[in-house]
Amino acid sequence: MNIPRRRSALVGAATVLALVGVLSGCGDSGSGPAAGTASGGGDKMTIGVPGIPPIFLNTVMYVGEKQGFFKDRGLDVTLRPLTTGADVGRAVQSGEIQGGIIGTPGAVALRATGGSVVSVMGFPKPTYLLASTDPGVSTCEAVKGKTVAVDAVGAPKALALAGMLKSCGLGPKDVSTINVGGPPTVDALVAGQVKVAVLHPDELATVREKIKPGTKAEEIMTLAGVDPLEHYTVLVAPKNALDGAARAQWVDLVAAIRESVAYMNDPANLKEVAAIASGVTKAPASVTEAALPKFLSLGVWPKSGDGLDRAAIEHTIEGAVAAGNVPEQKAPSYDDMVDPSVFADATGK
Repeated sequence: MNIPRRRSALVGAATVLALVGVLSGCGDSGSGPAAGTASGGGDKMTIGVPGIPPIFLNTVMYVGEKQGFFKDRGLDVTLRPLTTGADVGRAVQSGEIQGGIIGTPGAVALRATGGSVVSVMGFPKPTYLLASTDPGVSTCEAVKGKTVAVDAVGAPKALALAGMLKSCGLGPKDVSTINVGGPPTVDALVAGQVKVAVLHPDELATVREKIKPGTKAEEIMTLAGVDPLEHYTVLVAPKNALDGAARAQWVDLVAAIRESVAYMNDPANLKEVAAIASGVTKAPASVTEAALPKFLSLGVWPKSGDGLDRAAIEHTIEGAVAAGNVPEQKAPSYDDMVDPSVFADATGK
């Protein structure tokens, strides 16, 4: 595999982890919509999830489906994978689907351009991490002068790298980057063609499974660890749906997702959840089982609260404006973007 080397400008603010709503995850997302899977039950809802195959983040939704949490609440939920979070957002806005998961910066951009969607729940913590197979590169400062594999200039992993490097005073001119995308990043690390890369936990688990004996792949840091206000993704619904008869469905959906989160956080269910994640992402169960504890420890699926912290959402809005993705005069407020009443009704809090 020949990887072109180039020095790139790590553009944009670290708070903008997607370009106008693109939610990028690990794995090859393919192209075009895919048929969804249905949980069975009564009230029908189609919820969009990003990635083809769906990315690891979406495991929480498939746990709800496989464990019957949606059906138990009288919901007939179809999970429809779409290529990106931007595609999910457009489908929600057009009425093609009833709701979906999109990147928080994408939700900001959608509202700023007149979209009438609101967030009812958040999956706040980004899953980007910086990893190294070079024993001499184990700290942020040690990355200076190294070549780092990312997805593309200005894309989510490149922006995540900028945020992580900023934590130790490094900037765009302190590293070189190569643009290799998703799965090729894993292949490049395994082959020794690059020694430092921005990954997701399941990608790091894949590297560790494939790399030659005697070589270790270690985590240097996570974006969530160095920027606690970084907000990753939100579950959005059309605003008018929450004012009508469909509101009860959304309350039940959020309550069912809360059950999924609790189920996933029970260590006794590790193998079952990993098996569901394997079926969703198409990664081996050994990889998903190794990666799941890291996703949980990051707080990707919050054990308490709605995942819509005001400070974090406002931080994301400010970042979108600072990066030039959203004009300041059109930037939504927190109250424009979030409807906390659905979670409150779902949990009685």
